[in-house]
Amino acid sequence: MQTLDIFNELSEHIFLKINSCQSCSHESFWGETRVHKDYDLWYVESGTVCIDANNTVHTAEEGDFALFYPDTPYYTYTENTECKLIYIHFDFAIGNNLRILDDFNLSGIIRGNKFAEEKILFLRGYNEYENKSPMSAFFFKGSLISVLSSYIRDINSSETFFVDYNKKGKSAHLSLLQPVFEYVSANVDKKITIAELSDLANFSEKYFIRFFKNALGISPIQYVSQLKMNQARKYIYQGNYTVKQLADILGYSDSYSFSKAFKKHFKVSPTQFK
Repeated sequence: MQTLDIFNELSEHIFLKINSCQSCSHESFWGETRVHKDYDLWYVESGTVCIDANNTVHTAEEGDFALFYPDTPYYTYTENTECKLIYIHFDFAIGNNLRILDDFNLSGIIRGNKFAEEKILFLRGYNEYENKSPMSAFFFKGSLISVLSSYIRDINSSETFFVDYNKKGKSAHLSLLQPVFEYVSANVDKKITIAELSDLANFSEKYFIRFFKNALGISPIQYVSQLKMNQARKYIYQGNYTVKQLADILGYSDSYSFSKAFKKHFKVSPTQFK
């Protein structure tokens, strides 16, 4: 299982929170130095803006996005042209980890011609959000997720700002857990212990639990349970198995244990879920 698959497997734990959103116009020869505590996405509505980050100057033009990571300083300015920008500050989280994007080298310029359809959806969402149309907040959040998900799938499309972002020590290093993800995915039908998973990561059990929770925002037990429940849901939709068979297939000791775990997760029993 690839690292990006966690966005599918843990979709029920993922949330995006928009902290603020606004559109601003800037005159020619404007400039400022900033550091933000959350993710910051810009959309260049018009003009050109220069961004000096990591001792390199990048230029974002009309139709481009720019993504900034938290706690990263930059200097931005215009030269002899005006510009108009949409600013969005947000958290992107899995469980309690509000910085899940830190493990992907995404901070940089997102060229608008890369994701034309997503950009159209984003602008529509923003305009409706500005006009306070019914359900516009949900629609705008969905359009922002569309931009980010397309960007994450095409990680190599960016003009990276901060190639050394991992050196700041804020990344949870999901890549170190890749053997764990692969093992759980391949053995979701078996009983999986913390000892097995910590050995795969070459950590002590105590450190592994803490590291895993910092990385994903949920515990290893919650992660394994989530994948088992995802698989149980697929099997129930197929309609070919009894509750006892599902318990056996997914590595539970008996049907009672499986039903209890299923009801805790989905709030209904396997029989009611059908």
